[in-house]
Amino acid sequence: ALDLSYEGKAGRAIRVLGDTLAVTDVEGGCAIVPCREGLLIPANSGKTFQRVFGTSDYEGCHMNMLGFIKAGSALIVTWDDAYVFPELKSTLFTDKPYRQKLTASLELRRSAKSVRLTPLGKGDFNTIAAGYRRYAEKKGLAITLREKIRRNPHVELMVGAVDAKLWTCLARRMNEQSTKEESVKVRWTFDEAAQIAEHLRKDVGIERCLFMMGGWTEGGYDCRHPDNLPANPECGGNDALADAVKRIQSLDYVACLHDNVQDMYRDAKSWNPGYIEKHPDGSLITGGRWLGGRAYMVCAPKQLELAQRPQNLPAINKLFAPWSYFIDTTYAVGPRECYDPNHPIDRNDDIAWKIRLSDYSREMFGIFGSECGREWALPHSDFFEGLVAVSGRYYHNLKPDDFGATVIPFFEMVYHDCQICYGKYGYAAERAAEFVAHHVLCARPLYYHSFPDHLYWKSAENRRRKQIPVADVACYTRNDNGWADGMHPLDVFVKNTYEVLGPLHSVTAHNTLSKLEFLTEDFTLRQAIYGQGENATKIIVNFGTKEAQIESSLGGKVTLPPWGFIIEGQRFAAFHARCWNGQEYGKGALFTIRAMENKNLKDAARIRIFHAFGPETIKWKGSLYKVQRETVISVP
Repeated sequence: ALDLSYEGKAGRAIRVLGDTLAVTDVEGGCAIVPCREGLLIPANSGKTFQRVFGTSDYEGCHMNMLGFIKAGSALIVTWDDAYVFPELKSTLFTDKPYRQKLTASLELRRSAKSVRLTPLGKGDFNTIAAGYRRYAEKKGLAITLREKIRRNPHVELMVGAVDAKLWTCLARRMNEQSTKEESVKVRWTFDEAAQIAEHLRKDVGIERCLFMMGGWTEGGYDCRHPDNLPANPECGGNDALADAVKRIQSLDYVACLHDNVQDMYRDAKSWNPGYIEKHPDGSLITGGRWLGGRAYMVCAPKQLELAQRPQNLPAINKLFAPWSYFIDTTYAVGPRECYDPNHPIDRNDDIAWKIRLSDYSREMFGIFGSECGREWALPHSDFFEGLVAVSGRYYHNLKPDDFGATVIPFFEMVYHDCQICYGKYGYAAERAAEFVAHHVLCARPLYYHSFPDHLYWKSAENRRRKQIPVADVACYTRNDNGWADGMHPLDVFVKNTYEVLGPLHSVTAHNTLSKLEFLTEDFTLRQAIYGQGENATKIIVNFGTKEAQIESSLGGKVTLPPWGFIIEGQRFAAFHARCWNGQEYGKGALFTIRAMENKNLKDAARIRIFHAFGPETIKWKGSLYKVQRETVISVP
C-alpha cells in the first residue's frame, strides 16, 4: 500500500489524485462506489456526469473506499477521515484515443490529510471486495454475525427473519409550528399489533420476524420527541404495549420499538434550544417537516444525554423489555457539524458520539439497529434498515442510470456475514418483481412496511379470492394453485417471498458473496456464489425483460422468466422458472426445496417442498410429485 499525506494551508481544502485515478473506455475501466449495496460505474457508458460521494453522507460513500479497475488490474483507495469528499467525473471526447474518461478526485477538508492506495494486481470487482475485506478485518470493522450471536443469542433469531413494521400505530399530524393538531388517526392498537404478529406466525407460517412498531410514543409517530412516555393511550397505553411485546416475543419474534433522538419538536415537554445544533451565527438548525411539525436537529452529544435520562431508554426498557431497539436517522443522516460553544462538534466528533449512542442502546436492550447503515456502525449494531433498497427502488434519490451504472451487491461481497440488513419504506408489491430479484441476488430477506390498517386480513373488501392474470412485474403476487390461494394479497406476497428469501439468508448468513459474475454481455443475467467449495450456494437471476436459458445442476436446462431465478445450495434450493428439470410451467412456477433434519439435499431422507404458484408438478430425483401448498416427501 502507498500512504499519501498532504500539507495544505490552514482552513483550505486540498483536491488530490484526479488523473492519477483516471480510467478510460479503451482500458475497460470502471469504478466501484460503496453507496448502499454498491455501484459499478463503467467508463464506456456514454454518460457525462460529475458527482460528489461524501464520506458517510446520505447516498454517499458508505464505506471509506473507492475501487477501480483498469486494463484488468484492480486498485482500492481508502481513508479514515469524515472530511474526505470523493468526486467522480465522466467526460466524453472526440479528439482522444479514447472516447470516455472517468476520473476520481478526493477533496480533503479540515482534518483530512491522507489517503491510501492499495494495488491488488490482476483482478476485477471480486478482487476489490476480497482485498477490502482483508483491510476491514485489520481495521476491526468486520465483526461477524457469529460474534454478535455469541454476544446476544437473540441475534440468531434474526437470521432469515423478515422485517415487518407498523410505521405509525398512532399518526398525529401537527402544523409547521407544532402548535395545532391537524389530524389524528389510530392505525393499529397495541393489541392489534400483537394480533398481526400472531397472524403472521400462525396463519401465514412466517417462522422468523423482526417485528417493529412505530408511533407507540406519547404523541404518536414523529411527534413530541424526545418525550416518549407514557405509551400513547389512543393505542392502549403502557400496559397494552407491554402485553403486545410479551406476546410478540412469545412467538420467538424479535420485538423492536422505533424511536428518534435526533429530531426535537417545539411542543415537546423537554423543548430546549440548548440541545439543538447551531449554525456559525448561532441560529438553530432545522430538520424536516414531519408529522410532528418542523423538527429541530439535536446535537449528537445531546442525543446521548437525552437517551440516558431515566425517563427515556432506561424506563422504556423497564416497562416493555423489547429484545431490540431502533433509533431512526442515526446512521442515515450524514456526519454533522455544530457551532454551539457549549457543545461544538465536527463531522468526526458526530460519528464518535453516534457510536456511543449505539453502544449505550445496544447494551440497554441487547439488539440495536438504525436507518440505512454505515461501515463504522458495524461493530456497534446488529441490523441496518435501508441499506439494501428504498421504496421498491435501489436508491432513494440517486439514479444509477445517470451514471450508466449497474447496481451490484458489493456490500454482500464485503460484509454479508457481518450484519442483518433490510431495505426501508413502502412499495407496491404488484410492481416489485425486480425488487424481489435484487433481494434474491443479495440473499437478503425482504421487508414489509405497507400493512393495511387494523386486522387487515379480516376485512372483506381487502380479500381477493380469485387470482387474476398478472404481468411479469407483478409475478410474486401470484397465488394460482399455490400455498396462499385465497389469502389476503399482502399475505400472498409475504409468504411467496419469505419462503425463498428467509431460508436463502439462513444458509448464506455466515458467508460472504465470494464471486459475482455477469453471464451475458448486457449484464442482465447475473450469478452470485455465497461461500466456498461444496458448501457454496449458487444463485442465478434474470434481470432482463425477456426469457433466459441456463444450465443447472439440479434443474438441467432451465428457462427463467423476467426476474426469475434459481438457487442451488447444499441444504436449500429454489426456482422461479418456466422450465425446470424437464417440467414445463407456462408463465412460470415457484418452488422451494429444503432438506429436513439439517441434512444436505443429496443425503436427506425427508425433503420439504413448498409451492407458491403455477403448475403443481415437480420432478425430484426422477420422481414426479404434485404439490399444491407444501409437502414433506420421503426420498429412498
